[in-house]
Amino acid sequence: MTSEKLVDRALVYLIALTALTSVIAYVAHAATGLGLLIIAAAPLGLVKVRLVLLEFLHLRGRSSPLVPSVVAWAALVLTMACLKLIALVVTGAG
Repeated sequence: MTSEKLVDRALVYLIALTALTSVIAYVAHAATGLGLLIIAAAPLGLVKVRLVLLEFLHLRGRSSPLVPSVVAWAALVLTMACLKLIALVVTGAG
């Protein structure tokens, strides 16, 4: 597959994931509040970060030892952000 087609496909995936995140945010926040919103949107955030980083580093579709480390780094940063938001919700400081 050509490089242009991969970039076009990545852009379509990114737009679709962003739209899905927006729908989840609207429905979850209206139905139950911030707690479910964090849990529902976090995996989509990880997929979006993975897609953008691997595309930016030209690693998408390649078997490189950097791919698992990039995904692990993104998961760690996202986990820390989610834990901070959950702590703020639980303590009522947010």
